[in-house]
Amino acid sequence: MSESQAIGIRLDSKFLNRIETVGKEEHLGRSMAMRILLEEGYQTYVKRKAAEEYMNKKITISKAAEKAGATVWEMEQYLVSKGFKSQYSTEDLKDEMNKIKAK
Repeated sequence: MSESQAIGIRLDSKFLNRIETVGKEEHLGRSMAMRILLEEGYQTYVKRKAAEEYMNKKITISKAAEKAGATVWEMEQYLVSKGFKSQYSTEDLKDEMNKIKAK
């Protein structure tokens, strides 16, 4: 079990009310609701940043998936869900297949 630490944080009352609403809907205390929302928010952020790096050609799809804590397939699905269209054509695939056959 990992060690946890208490932290202090100031939240806008409207935002805190939304967190408390989630807690009530999910039958969770405020602290547990906040931990879950923070983790989900972090995962979303990391996946989005990895996708941006991939789309800007800074990293490969496999590196983006690794950074996002996802499989390559999951990362591809995420990119598609965000409207990303690959520049990889069927001709590129045919060329790669021919190179593999030639070996």
